[in-house]
Amino acid sequence: MRKITDEEIEFFDAQGYVICRDVFGDDEMANVRTETARLIDEVLAGGAAEKWSLTGPEGIPFELQYLHMHPNTFSLRLLAHPFIGDLLTRMVGPDFVPCYETLVFKLKGHGSSVPWHRDSNVTEEHERIFNIDIYPDKSTVENSCVWLVPGSHLWQHEKAVEWIERTKKEWIECGKRNFSPPEAIPAEVEPGDVMLHNSKVVHGSPENKSGTQRRVVYFDNRSLSLNEKYRWWPHELMERRGVLYQSALYERRTNPYPMDDECFEYSPPDGMPIWNPGDPVDLQCAPD
Repeated sequence: MRKITDEEIEFFDAQGYVICRDVFGDDEMANVRTETARLIDEVLAGGAAEKWSLTGPEGIPFELQYLHMHPNTFSLRLLAHPFIGDLLTRMVGPDFVPCYETLVFKLKGHGSSVPWHRDSNVTEEHERIFNIDIYPDKSTVENSCVWLVPGSHLWQHEKAVEWIERTKKEWIECGKRNFSPPEAIPAEVEPGDVMLHNSKVVHGSPENKSGTQRRVVYFDNRSLSLNEKYRWWPHELMERRGVLYQSALYERRTNPYPMDDECFEYSPPDGMPIWNPGDPVDLQCAPD
């Protein structure tokens, strides 16, 4: 199964993002599309998932948080794909822990915008803190793909804040007609592609006014050592997250897709709990 290349990692370090083509198989992406469509319908109908959704500047739902807690057949297996375990071991370190997951969706005809921003929990150091973005749909300029500013992950905080505020103001002043400042590029992808984006790279997307929706699953990941340094989450939460990841690996191993020809072998970091089949799993793992 596909692994990230050294050249892709080098590109990510230099530019703050990288698009890895043809990672996920058609059968898996078809299941992701079916299951996410059901969850989005649940949000729009005011069902159980609705209270875990967020709305954008236009008041339109666009994000579903804590994806694993909403009953589905795709999210744990997606997290357990060998591509993800391999790249996290190599790019974050063997003490990596998957920390957060969300579904972002751009409804056709009136999909929410996401203004220019950096992600939360950024630091002034140049650590590899990034999201894994998995695309079940084709994402283009027409249906409101992500735009980003290559190299902006290396900017000082003050420069990033100034650029973001100035660009957002210009965008609003022109009636939201233009979301393509000269520094930015569109990240167009095909179904099954994966993009990694550094938490400090400046990015955003306009409203989707096209006749097609687009969806992306985000996985945020941190190392135990960096969490100890920055204290983002309590250690007990990281332990629960480590247990969740072990259960996800078991779920994929026992319920594989037709194209699966290997499983990722994970060794929990020293001192972390060992999960055994049948043990309880917290599928939300939210901070108290």
